[in-house]
Amino acid sequence: MLDQEVSAIEREYTRLTPTSASLMTRASESMPHGITRTLSWFRPYPVVFDHGKGSNLYDVDDNRYVDLFSNGLSLMHGHNYGPIREALEVALARGTAWPGTSDAQIQFAELLCSRVPGAEQVRFTNTGTEATMLGVKLARHVTGKQLILKAWHGYHGSYDDLEVGLLGQGEMPGRVALATFGDISTYKAQFERHAGEIAAVIVEPVQYTGVVTEPPDGFLAELQKLTADAGALFVMDDCLMFRLAEGGTVERYGLEPADITCLGKFIGGGLPVGAIGASAEMMATFHPSPDAEGAMYHGGSFNGNVLGMVAGDVAVRHLTAAAIERLDGVADALRARIQAAAEERGVSVQTKGVGSAFGLYVLDGPGGEIDWPATSMLQLASATHGVYYGSGGEFGLNTALTEDDVDRAVAGISSALSDLAGS
Repeated sequence: MLDQEVSAIEREYTRLTPTSASLMTRASESMPHGITRTLSWFRPYPVVFDHGKGSNLYDVDDNRYVDLFSNGLSLMHGHNYGPIREALEVALARGTAWPGTSDAQIQFAELLCSRVPGAEQVRFTNTGTEATMLGVKLARHVTGKQLILKAWHGYHGSYDDLEVGLLGQGEMPGRVALATFGDISTYKAQFERHAGEIAAVIVEPVQYTGVVTEPPDGFLAELQKLTADAGALFVMDDCLMFRLAEGGTVERYGLEPADITCLGKFIGGGLPVGAIGASAEMMATFHPSPDAEGAMYHGGSFNGNVLGMVAGDVAVRHLTAAAIERLDGVADALRARIQAAAEERGVSVQTKGVGSAFGLYVLDGPGGEIDWPATSMLQLASATHGVYYGSGGEFGLNTALTEDDVDRAVAGISSALSDLAGS
């Protein structure tokens, strides 16, 4: 039965996306598998997009999709957001990247310092990956230690050390040790095992890669205290979850300010921007003179480029407490309506996450385990009904979603659930 359902869904998808199929064949000649980002792949081939507006994406076959993924949570205000576009049009006439500080850079740095608890100063990078790389580099430099403690399955970008624990990769002796997210005893065990050796703990406060997982009550605060007591630094990877409150995870979960906070994703307003924030004392490590005692070099031709600063300033300023509260309400309602639609069709599903960042998974039965092939098929079936979200079931909502968008998304996913159920 499943083979028949899958083939029907795939047949409908290929019927609707012939130009995407042709372009993906062409793309495979110049890029591995036709993509340049692993997350964008799904079977039988991914959609090739043409343009986006608000919470809607349009592909090269002129199919419209309600976008519930927001480019992996990096488009907080949807596509082609008017205030960002207008600010960029003005900025573009001035140039794109300069070899020194700009007024836009200063203004955005001041904004981030005012929003991120404990960030007396910030340092810009080009991506979230670069931000976590820099955060870890800074922690190692300041402490004089090399070992980083992170969680299995925690995603911190495309850097060898921080990919440890992903896709079956085990510990990297002398560089990275692993614990289990949500289980404080595993962190305690690692601190005992590596007493005096750990430079920092880096944590993704809500694990998003794989199965979206919210931290158990009190876990983050306990981990932060454990880290401080051990003389290590607490590095908060808030690239994804800075969306949860105006002050990010620290505000959302009532934590003490992190020693180092890493930012990326939506803080570029749709352009590639990352940043780290820390105390002025720690940030003094980035001394411009390589001869200064304790100085650490950090370069990057496009760090703080004027376009990213302008777009990011608008994106962050417009993510207000009221906007977050509204979006969290939209997310709660959407999850409830999807759950109800699944129950009506006899399909067991589960949604997991926090606020506007969550996952949708098909289960092998009520209260059962995740059925990954069925979860993937639901995503593909949803695409055939005009709804786009991550190929692993990931959702990241944006503030551009209207009531009509949500209604169309529920209708599309409901139809996809019917396809999956064979009804």
